[in-house]
Order: sequence, then structure tokens, then C-alpha cells
Amino acid sequence: MLMKLLERLLPSHRNKQDELIQASRSVSLTISRYRDMSRELQEEIERNRFAKYFVYEKGDRL
Repeated sequence: MLMKLLERLLPSHRNKQDELIQASRSVSLTISRYRDMSRELQEEIERNRFAKYFVYEKGDRL
């Protein structure tokens, strides 16, 4: 109830909420695309039997 009142009184709040929803959708879509691409690459590696030649590293090292 309080949120509805805020939305009515503060259009900027509504705009920020819309931006947040749009950003969340964008991030979800990006994660989904990354997951699909990763799966495709793994399948291709297995099909071509290249896996034994790859050295896998975590991407979080600087």
C-alpha cells in the first residue's frame, strides 16, 4: 500500500523501478546466452575430442 502511494506521488521512483526491471531482464538474458554458449562449446569440445589438450583456468585471476 505504501509502495503504491510512493509510485503515485513520486514519478521518479516509478522511473527508477522501471529501469531496475529492465536492467534485471538484460542481465538475465545475458546470463542465459552465456550459459547456452558455454554448453555449446563444451559439446563441441567433446565431439572433437579436444578436451585433453585444453588447460582450464578460472577467469577470476588478475
